[in-house]
Amino acid sequence: MSTRVTRRTAGILAFAIGGLPTVAKAKAQDAVAYVWRNVVVGAGGFIPGIVFSPVERGLAYARSDMGGAYRFDAAAGRWEPLMDSSPLSGDFGIESIAADPVDPSVVHAAVGVHKGDPSAMLRSSDRGKTWRRTEVSFRMGGNEDGRGLGERLAIDPNDNRILYFGSRHDGLQRSTDGGASWRKVDSFPLNGLGTPADRSTHGGLSFVVFDPRSGQSGQGSKTLFVGVADPHEHALYRSDDAGRTWQAVAGGPRPDLSAAKAELDDRGVLYVTCTLGIGPNGVTDGAVWRLDTNTGAWTDISPPRPSGGFMGIALDR
Repeated sequence: MSTRVTRRTAGILAFAIGGLPTVAKAKAQDAVAYVWRNVVVGAGGFIPGIVFSPVERGLAYARSDMGGAYRFDAAAGRWEPLMDSSPLSGDFGIESIAADPVDPSVVHAAVGVHKGDPSAMLRSSDRGKTWRRTEVSFRMGGNEDGRGLGERLAIDPNDNRILYFGSRHDGLQRSTDGGASWRKVDSFPLNGLGTPADRSTHGGLSFVVFDPRSGQSGQGSKTLFVGVADPHEHALYRSDDAGRTWQAVAGGPRPDLSAAKAELDDRGVLYVTCTLGIGPNGVTDGAVWRLDTNTGAWTDISPPRPSGGFMGIALDR
């Protein structure tokens, strides 16, 4: 008996049985209809980020480095793949994902496995069942070093037409039409280091965080923060006028550390994890810092550990 591969989706193989006598095959096909479904595979790569919807309990999205994005089905208790219909292998490298803070049915994703692949911004109004695509010129690296940074992609909770994306090589990018088009934020002081010609990559701008308290519905947020993972004197930049001007946030982490991830609590306290090296391999040191965004006071709250840095962070709200 021989087997023939007939379909490959997100790293999962489906097989058809061949080699049966012709009459037996015909009878089997008449009697049994094929039912196709995904096979659960353990492990298989990095899941660098899990993002929860801020407006619907139990709704969450996971991004993988080369296996696509997933949505958690709370009722079924399982993760649903969202990229299986894409014909482009580059779409399976998820650089960042953002759940809409106003409409729970809307989700956005930045995709591209490597900097040599076409990069795109995807947006969905049906929780990732279908996607609308916008090709972009700035390159992604969903399966490159620094894949655990982020979330690079963020949606303004006071105006969900406004999105920001901290790119690896080309500075800060912004959309004002719900992700349909993108332009570089020329006012941001770090333009990016440019796309490397060799196999190396950059950490770039690691995250964007809005402060919902700084705006009101329909008028947008005035205050937002951008993390820096490239070698730089400052790990964090801040704008208090909706991105028109920017200031480096003084103090905080050592200049040799990269800002990795951040969470802002409801009091205006920003928690930032830092690494020496952008990971996932070769991280040798790091820290966790707390910034009171109301006063500008930094506090080192790093847990004790024998070595290494810190990447993921979550808040119990």
